Order: sequence, then structure tokens, then C-alpha cells
Amino acid sequence: MVYVFLVLSSVCSLTIAHLLKVTETQKLRTLNTLTVNYIVAAVFALFVGYESTLSSAFVSHSAVLVVFCIIVGAFFIGNFIAYSKSVHTNGVGITIAAMRLSLLIPVVISIYWYAEFLNGLKVVGIIGVFGAMLLLIPKKNDIKIGSISASWLLILIFVLSGFADASLKIYEEEFSTNLNELTFMGLVFMGAFVIGLIIALFKKGPLITKKEALLGAAIGIPNLYSSIFLIYALGGISGSIAYPIVNILNVVGGTFLGLIVWNDQVSTKQWIGIATAVIAITLLI
Repeated sequence: MVYVFLVLSSVCSLTIAHLLKVTETQKLRTLNTLTVNYIVAAVFALFVGYESTLSSAFVSHSAVLVVFCIIVGAFFIGNFIAYSKSVHTNGVGITIAAMRLSLLIPVVISIYWYAEFLNGLKVVGIIGVFGAMLLLIPKKNDIKIGSISASWLLILIFVLSGFADASLKIYEEEFSTNLNELTFMGLVFMGAFVIGLIIALFKKGPLITKKEALLGAAIGIPNLYSSIFLIYALGGISGSIAYPIVNILNVVGGTFLGLIVWNDQVSTKQWIGIATAVIAITLLI
């Protein structure tokens, strides 16, 4: 059942990617669309996951939990904002690869902070993950924003995405007995909504259009459950295995989504990368 949760998490992530691509092709504002998505996801999560009685453990840790949720919310929306800018400057392929390479951060945290064990085959599998990612990165000339290289956006995405994923492991280990998954994600998304709303208020134009509201609402539920299913999986499998698998599933699934729906082109090098990814997943399971 653990691996089913990983697949479901990936399906939700691919749904988000598809809808964000729709947002881009229709030239809608990504930040405003994401802000709607976060309030929809937050309200749904808090309504479904509401706990009528708060445990004494939650009350004693409430300040720490609220601060943690706000920080995680900042990672979530900051990552999407950086992703939006990088798609236009570095290209979709390079940007997605940078996001998936960020699995290094939660894997390292899982191993060194929570002392999760890796055998030889799994070490080879993780190395294979990085090899696959490198093969999947397309060749592209460096682009600059003014005098600054746009490659710095890739580093920002790497860090924000890595810590956003790692936060789910920290929640599972440190706070899952104090707060259920839906309530936790509801608080995280509420924090992301407030941050997005504040930024949107300072931008020109209407706060939200009808199309942005509809797409944002459509993104909200899969955005919530991509994290919820990953948290469920982390409850039964080590992070050093869960993160590489779900990241590779996203890359492979995204490749076929692009081929079938968006008519993307995949090079021979990238097909070799996909094959390497499948081998790496086999070694990690």
C-alpha cells in the first residue's frame, strides 16, 4: 500500500504540472492562480481534517507548530514563484530536473538526522537517480537576467523544493502525533495563501480573474493530496527510499505527459535517462 501512496502522490503532482502548463499557455498570472489554489486547499484540508478536541501535546507545541507551518508555507509558494520565473528563462526541462535533484536534501536529512540505514544496492540506486537526472537535463545556452545568470534560479529551486519535501519528513517524525496530516497541510497552505495574497496585492491589475480562480481551484485539491499521500507513504517507508521513487515517477510521468498531451520532443540522451531512472527505482525498492 505504501507504493500505491507514492504513485498517487505522483499522479497528483503531474496533474498540477499539467494545470500549470495550461495556466502558462493561456497567459494567466501564476502567482494569482496559486494563491487561489492555496486557499481552496487550505479550507478543504482544515474542514475535512478538523479535530474537535485539541490534544495537550498540540497545545504545548502550538507556537512551534504555527511557526513551522508558516516557514513550510513560504517554502511551498516561494518554490512555485521561482519555478514560474525559471520556466521562462531556463526552460521547462532544466527547471523540472533541478526540482527533482532536490531530493538530495530530504534524503540526507533522513539518513543523518533520523539515522535511516542504506545498504549497498540502495546507495547505487541513489547514485543512479542522480545519473538519470543529469541525462534528463537538455542542453541549453546560459541565459542572463540583466548581468545575473538565470542559473541562480535553479539553485533557489533546488533549495526551496528540497526543504519543502524535507519538511514533510520532519512533520512525520516530530509532529504527526500532535496534529493530523490534513490539519497540518491546511495550516501550511493557509500560510502560503497569506504570503501569496500579500504579494499579489502589491502587483498591478485585478486581484484575480475568473479563469485564474477556476484554474486555482482545480489545482488546489491535487496540490493538497500530493503532499498527503507522500506523508502517508513516509509513515511506512524510509525517506531515503520514498523521495527518490516519487521524484523519478514525476520525471518519467512528466516525460510521457509531455509526449502525449503537449507533443514534447525527447532526445536519445533523455530516453537513456528514463531507462536509468527505472533501473535506479528497481534498486531502491
